Amino acid sequence: MASGNIAKSALISIRDGKLLVARSFGKEKFFLPGGKPDAGETAKEALYREIREELSVGLHANSVRSWGTFTQQADGKAAGVQVEMACFTAELDGEPAPSEEIEEIAWVDASDREKLSAVAQLVLDDLVQKSLVVSGANSHRAVIFDLDDTLFFTIEAKWNHHRHVARESFGVELTDDVLREYWGKPFTEMIGFYYQNAASVEEMVAANAASRDLFPKKPIEGAREMVLSLLDDGVAVGVVTSTRTEWALGELEREGYPLERFTLVQGSDLVEFHKPDPRVFDEILKIMRACGKTDLTYVGDALLDERAALDAGMKFVGLETGLYSHADFSENTPVLPDISHLRDVL
Repeated sequence: MASGNIAKSALISIRDGKLLVARSFGKEKFFLPGGKPDAGETAKEALYREIREELSVGLHANSVRSWGTFTQQADGKAAGVQVEMACFTAELDGEPAPSEEIEEIAWVDASDREKLSAVAQLVLDDLVQKSLVVSGANSHRAVIFDLDDTLFFTIEAKWNHHRHVARESFGVELTDDVLREYWGKPFTEMIGFYYQNAASVEEMVAANAASRDLFPKKPIEGAREMVLSLLDDGVAVGVVTSTRTEWALGELEREGYPLERFTLVQGSDLVEFHKPDPRVFDEILKIMRACGKTDLTYVGDALLDERAALDAGMKFVGLETGLYSHADFSENTPVLPDISHLRDVL
């Protein structure tokens, strides 16, 4: 933290599309609940203490997730003195109520922006952009997408890519049967099978990366437009994929997806668990639920996508853009020819 700046921990809690804020006695502006860490306290420790002191309520410990740090001119301080606010999403363990130091709490949306402190306005803007603070019928809805053969046609390009790397770098000839058997597994696990663990993980990843641009994935027509329309309608959007995160972000950015509006893009390198294990969704579900999103749908093209989503308690929509047809999915699963038909089942 820069010298003279003010560190603060703050809570992001959203209900029915509105953000929880508080106002101290004698103050005009509302702020995000939280406060300054005491000496020796971490930002997260300060959050627990401050929320208990201000709102007379606790936080579910396993629900607390970092949202990022927002910096802005501190209200009521000399020019140049900034507040650096470390924000966290979390689920409340009870009903919030003003403590003796808080005159009023409120739930606000974009129309209340001018009532907030400068740094709280930054956070509100970010949450509105991500369709987390939103008015209307979709305030509880989120759609999480797979990437490969959901937003991008992947199989043809990447199977050819893996054949090329396996043959040129490791002397391995890949058959369709082998490609199909391990397709969709976490990236490093998958290339270990494909390249017969002929080198270290780092060397296999580097060999793959060296020729990635020669085999680009093709965007699925209408996918970007569908994502944009959902965001514009107040539906929160995320991506959970078996692809490495940096590559997923690059592919989405290249095709003009508004990454700043996504709640989370999570690749296989960010989590310990992988589909079909439902725990692959733990992080994004905790964030979505702390932000009031309870109507959750995962959209994917594979049977492991379906199993993981349903076991995680989400709805699932299948797409016939990968290796599986309508008949392969469960009887009650809605299955679409491609993403352009998604609104038919949402």
